[in-house]
Amino acid sequence: MKVDVSDSDNGFVDLTDDQSGAGGNGSQESSTLPLLDDACVSQTSAAEQRKVALNVMLDSSGSMEEDTGSGATKWQAVQRAIRSFLIETRDSDLSIGLQFFPLLKPGVVNFNCKSHEDCGPDGGPCFLSTCLQGDTITLCETQSDCPGNPRDNPCVDFGLCANSDPASPTACVLPSTCGNDLGRCEDFERTCTNATQCEVASYAEPAVEIGSVVNVLGPIDQALSNQPPQGLTPTVPALDGAIRHAREWSVSHPDQTVVTVLATDGLPTECGPNVNGAPAPIDQVLDIARGGVEDELPIRTFVIGVFPPGDAASLNNVNAIAVAGGTGQAVAIDAEGEVEAEFLDALRQIREGSLACQFQIPETDEILDYFSVNLQFNNGTERQQLGFVPNEAACATSPNSWHYDVDANVSQPNAIQVCPAVCDQFKATPNGSINLQLGCRTLLR
Repeated sequence: MKVDVSDSDNGFVDLTDDQSGAGGNGSQESSTLPLLDDACVSQTSAAEQRKVALNVMLDSSGSMEEDTGSGATKWQAVQRAIRSFLIETRDSDLSIGLQFFPLLKPGVVNFNCKSHEDCGPDGGPCFLSTCLQGDTITLCETQSDCPGNPRDNPCVDFGLCANSDPASPTACVLPSTCGNDLGRCEDFERTCTNATQCEVASYAEPAVEIGSVVNVLGPIDQALSNQPPQGLTPTVPALDGAIRHAREWSVSHPDQTVVTVLATDGLPTECGPNVNGAPAPIDQVLDIARGGVEDELPIRTFVIGVFPPGDAASLNNVNAIAVAGGTGQAVAIDAEGEVEAEFLDALRQIREGSLACQFQIPETDEILDYFSVNLQFNNGTERQQLGFVPNEAACATSPNSWHYDVDANVSQPNAIQVCPAVCDQFKATPNGSINLQLGCRTLLR
């Protein structure tokens, strides 16, 4: 397809100008536009729906081991939902890829550890030993990490008092008995304190590259089986990497609409700017999602959140990410309900929602004038002329409209998107179609 968006000499116009379409109706705000006069239409064809690619960034943190209302863990339920989705879409033209978060730093054997060596050169120390003196845990690997006399302040293995408050457990020296009726000093599962990979480039490298479902079904199934749920939640580099890779992939696949799908069960806790030990602020995640859609090659972020009832903070955060990522609202899943069924429905909603109402830019042998493109919706019995609006936000006041994925005055569009009201009609009409008309000045709302 030959295109040129360089200047107005090729027939391009400023959308803020008062332009008229056929019959002088180009800028009217009426709810119904008259049908175009066929005399100016040089080409009419059915609009071709764009292929869709999902780049999934999946939370595999330790909290995914928690049980759901059905008895399965969240991780088991999500795995089964993804496998079911792949099976039911294997004969479609959908493409999908996968990466997990958190990832381990190179050289770290596991997020859990039994020795400092398990954490590799950069992932430690293991949450194993503390300097004896003081009221707080001061991690140490060797005696040299503890100031003072080794006899007074040795580096010792510590445990937790069995009867202390689980939310704020009391540390103790192994092996011993705790005072104040707190029971025995018991061992617990240790973790590497710096094992989480925070490099964005690692998350931009997929576990399974985006590809047609029939080709990636086996690799994704294997990747899910090999991924243990463990560690914390580095949402900041994970989302950044997912959007970067989606954009890189879209450059070499301009015929497809590529989006990021962030699926998580927790708030960002790692790899952000921490202040006094506080979690990474959600503001940084929002900036990343917002930057994804504001880029010259926009990548939208859909969000699936799996949370227990009443977790308002997590729900508000995932909704904020979805808004910043240009998709309006997250799909919230009740962690105490049927997570498998709801997660599968969430994937279906993403694929069959607004993405189903994106259409290809028409192919033409001539230089394409983006402002001589029009759309009609045919419900099988009557036709409706759709007007052009500059972006999705304008659909709120002009619902029977369409827009490009980017500002055609600035850069070359990749897709045509009808407004949600038209999309709903289109999906609800078995014989409905969207027709492209070339040649007449675009009818503006």
